[in-house]
Amino acid sequence: MWSFKECEPKLLLFKNVTNAGEIRERIMKASLPCAAINPRYVLDTFQVLVATQLAVMSQQNQALRTHSVFSEIVYNMSPTRKISDSLKTFGMNDKDTTLLCVVLNKEDMVLVCSQVKGELENPVKSNFGMCDEEELRKIYKIKEVEMKTVSLSDSIINRISTKEIVTL
Repeated sequence: MWSFKECEPKLLLFKNVTNAGEIRERIMKASLPCAAINPRYVLDTFQVLVATQLAVMSQQNQALRTHSVFSEIVYNMSPTRKISDSLKTFGMNDKDTTLLCVVLNKEDMVLVCSQVKGELENPVKSNFGMCDEEELRKIYKIKEVEMKTVSLSDSIINRISTKEIVTL
């Protein structure tokens, strides 16, 4: 799937984080190169990788809708075009104790790992054990009839990848 050689996205799952407020502040000041996503709304790592690829493509085409490629990743996770709603729902907050960080290269990975005070876990391909599937169905407006023909993951990825051309 990945088509940009200069980027090697890595997903870093941190649990028992004690400095979320500090991390959030550094991300907002662009001094910590990562996207921080609330893993409660991540069903599958592929969902994050699709949002990341869309963000990198937007950056390369000088078509970012947000201020940075990292906020664009969080924005792309959402089915809505409302930037503030996307960042509020899918981004982190000061009291989070679990974070999913997305970095785009190994150097940024080392920096982020050195700054987050928490336990680095291995994110598995699907469901981090904290995903709220019912809430995801509400956020992405996925009806029961749709679930009879495609998986929840496929429905979410479809909405992420077509957000800019389809309005729900």
